[in-house]
Parts: sequence; structure tokens; C-alpha cells
Amino acid sequence: MRGTLKVFICLLLPIVALAAGALAPARAQQQEKRIALVVGNGAYAKSPLATTANDAGLIAQTLQAAGFDVVGARDLDGDTLRKSFRDFIQKAQASGPGTVAMVYLAGYGVQLAGENYFIPVDSNISRDTDIPTEALRISDYARQLASIPLKANIVVLDAARAQPFIEGGQPIASGLALVEPDPNMLIAFNAAPGTVAPEEPGPYGIYAQSLAEMIRTGGLP
Repeated sequence: MRGTLKVFICLLLPIVALAAGALAPARAQQQEKRIALVVGNGAYAKSPLATTANDAGLIAQTLQAAGFDVVGARDLDGDTLRKSFRDFIQKAQASGPGTVAMVYLAGYGVQLAGENYFIPVDSNISRDTDIPTEALRISDYARQLASIPLKANIVVLDAARAQPFIEGGQPIASGLALVEPDPNMLIAFNAAPGTVAPEEPGPYGIYAQSLAEMIRTGGLP
């Protein structure tokens, strides 16, 4: 457990540096727009997740208190998930250069060939070749966000979990892949690259609780 907590702290510190001071009460920075997309996927037919819907709700409430205009959703299928991202990118494009955009995804995530994927609840994945067509490739949308002249982009993937979809055959790599963020973008994981977070019974995950607590604490160095 000690090692796990160290991972949480190390991965959350960059968010504190960029966000916690900036995510103080909105009245402190009236000119700064703040928008967020928060998704919690837990109702998977195979191995549902106990905490992700609650975690997304906690993060959404915390961001709203910090002055964010939050779009929240839970248990999204593939089509709805992709539409939610497209709508959010359009919202970011219309929001202007003084905007901080944050995306928080809780659910199952996997890596394949150095790319990270977020899995919709209706995915039908039984082998590695299903992943690119059934799951959402994070980099496709992160690059679109990075191309918009915003003040900052924050992408939080609370999705490094032991995946139950691919059994037997050639196993895929564990956890999520370390990726190089684009300028003005921060990418954080709930576990160190290549590892998975421990299974949690609920009602909340420790990563979401720690993240919410740090966002509430403004003015941290």
C-alpha cells in the first residue's frame, strides 16, 4: 500500500502545480473560463466497477465548486462517448484562449502499441485486435484539444485497472502507456505507467478522493 500511495502522490503533484492554485474560487480569476468533461463508466457487462460512477460525480461536484462549467455523464456506450468528446472539443473551440479545459475519465483503460484507449460500456472486446475499433483512442481527442489555443488542458485518466476483457492468447501490456503531452497539456494517471491500481470495493476510489481534496486546496506551491 505504501508504494501505491506514493504513485498517487507523485502523479497528482503536477495537477496541483497547474491546477490547485488556479482552481481556487472562480471569483479570484473572473476572466478565466473553465470547462470540463467528466465521465464515469462502471456498468460493464463483464466485471462492473464499483466506484467509477461515484468518482466521476465527486470530481464533477469539486470542479463545479471551483468555477468549472461541467458536462458530466456515466455509463456511456461508444457512440455517445465519441459524441461527448466531439461536443466538448467544439465547446473548447468556442470558449476562447483564456480557457482551462479538463477531461476526467473513470473506467477501464488499456494500452496497445503505445496508445491508450478508454473502453465504452458496450464494447465487445475479446482479443487485442478488437481494441482499436471498440475503444476510444485518447490521443485522437487529446491532439484535437491541444491544437486549440487554450490556456491549459488537463487530461486525467482514472482508468489503469486490471482489464477483464482479453483472456488467454497473447496478453496485452498492463495499465496505461506513458505518453508525451503536447504543449500546455498535462496528462495524469491513477497508477504509474505499465501498472494497475488495486481493486476497490467502493463507494469511492482513493485516487478520485485524493484528487478532489487537492483541487479544493488552493494556493499550494
